[in-house]
Amino acid sequence: MNYSFIDDPKLRDALERKRKQSNSIKSGPKLNTEINNNTKEVFNSTKTKVKKNKKFESLKAKKKVERKKEKLKAPSTKALAIATKQLSSMIRTGLPLLEALNILAESNENKTLKYVFKDASMGISRGSTFVSMLEKYPQVFNEMYLALVSAGETAGLLPDVLDREAGLLESLAKIKGQISSALAYPIAIFTLTIAVIIIMLVFVIPIFVDMYSSSGADLPGLTQLLVDASNAIKDPSFLIKVVPVLAILIIFLRRQSKTSSFINWRDKTLLKLPITKDLVTKSCLANFSRTLSALNSAGVPILESLTISKRTLGNKVFQRIADKMNTEIQAGQPIYKVLATEEPIPIMFTSMFRIGEETGELSEMVNKLADFYEDEVSTSVKSLTSILEPLMIVFVAGVVAFILVAMYLPMFNMMSTVS
Repeated sequence: MNYSFIDDPKLRDALERKRKQSNSIKSGPKLNTEINNNTKEVFNSTKTKVKKNKKFESLKAKKKVERKKEKLKAPSTKALAIATKQLSSMIRTGLPLLEALNILAESNENKTLKYVFKDASMGISRGSTFVSMLEKYPQVFNEMYLALVSAGETAGLLPDVLDREAGLLESLAKIKGQISSALAYPIAIFTLTIAVIIIMLVFVIPIFVDMYSSSGADLPGLTQLLVDASNAIKDPSFLIKVVPVLAILIIFLRRQSKTSSFINWRDKTLLKLPITKDLVTKSCLANFSRTLSALNSAGVPILESLTISKRTLGNKVFQRIADKMNTEIQAGQPIYKVLATEEPIPIMFTSMFRIGEETGELSEMVNKLADFYEDEVSTSVKSLTSILEPLMIVFVAGVVAFILVAMYLPMFNMMSTVS
């Protein structure tokens, strides 16, 4: 409202001040509303940002845990067997599973098992089952281990099942150790022989070359071959050409070795060679029998037991036999009839399966088969080692004799010429 029509300036100023005060009071709630709305917007925006940050931090932490899981190295079979045995003993004495896992996590020296058991104890404290926590680490616990733990947890026989699992792992570790020890000797001798040859080509043969070059006589073919090899090894340009070729060849062979065609050929060949046939057959049957017996005794269904036991077979030929057993059992055929038609399966193995199926004591019979074939693996390893030792000695002697004859042959020729 305009008060210009009032002549008194004091009155006019007073009325103007009142009008302004009245307008400010009226606009106060509106201003407060605007302030409140702005405050709410800022608060909601901040709240959204906090939620996003929390979500981001949660995803970041989850990814960090997943990366840590991927970096976990699988423990040795022996280390896992010892840890399982300790866990079984603690639970059997009446210690709660949660406390037993905490103690095992604190006392174990293996970093992977320490992390896994600590995480398992935390998961169980939040209400998860033991087997569900172990399933998060397939690189540590295979299907056989998980099936046994699941059966034991369901039936309330976890200490007995863990004890059986520990014995199974110890048996598998024993077989692996025996095979590794049988292969360690020839590999070491072969590597040492290669190293000796390189040393002789680089340091010894050049001395003889200097001796024979002063005579001016032509070198025999064997000697010239070694001289050329010595010159090639010492030539940097030759190494620059050869090293990439060898690297490409190694990469190619490694890729080819992972193809199904090569694996099938390798496994069939191992079962045909007299030296490796018995060892491969007995080790596969020992692993298969021990695993099948442990799973079947724990109450795991026979079809699931066969599927899991098949994964312990390191040979494609026996894996196909296990698949056939699974198929025929679903069709109503007994196991021993399938085994009787397969050539790599020994007659005794088939007979024991037949007795076990007919008497209803399959687990016990298969367990006896496992004991028998584990002893047979030990015998085969000793026999293989006793055969390989003289063969490697003959190999080393032959290489050394070849080098010596090749280097001294020019000297013999010079002596015969002089005489």
